[in-house]
Amino acid sequence: MTKKVMSTLFVVDDNEMDQFIIKFNLVKHPVFNKVSYYNSGLPLIDYLVKHQNNTEHLPDAIFLDLSMPEYDGWEVLDALASIYPMLSKKINVYIVSASIFNKDINRAKDYYFVKNFISKPFTSDNLISISRDIVSQTA
Repeated sequence: MTKKVMSTLFVVDDNEMDQFIIKFNLVKHPVFNKVSYYNSGLPLIDYLVKHQNNTEHLPDAIFLDLSMPEYDGWEVLDALASIYPMLSKKINVYIVSASIFNKDINRAKDYYFVKNFISKPFTSDNLISISRDIVSQTA
């Protein structure tokens, strides 16, 4: 019997069209039990710090855009690097970016908690692959 995994996703992207594409794929493939959306990185970091000791409130995965106004994905990654060791749960971070530059891909993968760099547009295949990764880690 396959174990049912409760999984939570946080999407951090200020672009409504990109959020819509992710939502559309999640409707077709409902692999996460709970999804929360953030238009900026700062509220995400505030939430993670506030709930760092509560495993049930922390996400299993974060889809993070790099290009956002005010507090961008790079700032989120830097903040995550400092708080990640204090989190009561490992969180899989996936960069979902329009960037195709190797320097961005390599820089993002320098963060040990970044699992993959996904170029937009986000697809169903991306979602299915990520959900399999998360299930295999928690099984």
